[in-house]
Amino acid sequence: MPNSSKSSKKVAPANGAAVASEITDVFTPVYLNTVARVAELQKNSLDVVGEQTSEWIGAWKKAFSFFPVNPPTFFFDIANQAVQTAVETQKSAIDLVVEQTEAVNEITKLRADAYSKITQTATAAFQNTVTRSVEAQKKALEFAGAQSKAIFEATKKQVGGGPVAVVVDSFERGTNTLIEAQKSILDATTKPFVQ
Repeated sequence: MPNSSKSSKKVAPANGAAVASEITDVFTPVYLNTVARVAELQKNSLDVVGEQTSEWIGAWKKAFSFFPVNPPTFFFDIANQAVQTAVETQKSAIDLVVEQTEAVNEITKLRADAYSKITQTATAAFQNTVTRSVEAQKKALEFAGAQSKAIFEATKKQVGGGPVAVVVDSFERGTNTLIEAQKSILDATTKPFVQ
């Protein structure tokens, strides 16, 4: 039986924000067009309902005129006006939904742009902090190296030559190697953060 391990870790692409922006740029117009088309379909349906209701009210108004006692026709007129007002109100509400959808889309774009700028600014600030921290640590290492050299030179002058001078030289080389190693480690560990 083959052993296939599936990782549950989702690796985000390095340019995740750019991919999300491209996806948004592709699907947003389709979404907005769909909302506009559905709105037009609903408004057309409401127009048909309004026309059909007017026709039915007209037919009933005409039918009641055949009775011996004519009912007041203003009831039919009021009913027709009520339906037409309801249709126009619904159409206005649909237009409002379309406008709000477009406004929400614009707000989303502005927020995405703002988040992108915030991310860029924070990244730049972090990189600047890392760079300055590395520079400060390197200066401290250079100062420590200069102080060590001065101490080793003073010690060599005091003890003169011989086996103690060899030990002092060995310590000096070790200290210099340690300081250079620290600088290399700083460069290697901070390289991903500083461009």
